[in-house]
Amino acid sequence: MKLRGLFISMFILFNGLNAQPQFRNKINMPDVLGFKTLKCDFHSHTIFSDGDVWPSYRVEEAWRDGLDAIAITDHYIKMVNHFARL
Repeated sequence: MKLRGLFISMFILFNGLNAQPQFRNKINMPDVLGFKTLKCDFHSHTIFSDGDVWPSYRVEEAWRDGLDAIAITDHYIKMVNHFARL
């Protein structure tokens, strides 16, 4: 019974952490005649390179900031060296 309660608590905790933020900034950019203007960030890093956050956080951050698309541009590094600096 204790194990079931633990699983339920973990489920609630992780679902709460992964929920999208309630507020989204709106970036007003005019469209060019015949085209749709997208707001994008083409250079971002995650914990798997020289960034400090997980890719899921970058996605939430982009959504909150009103972006339509992002590119994660992590550098290729050996993971052994990466985790040694953490």
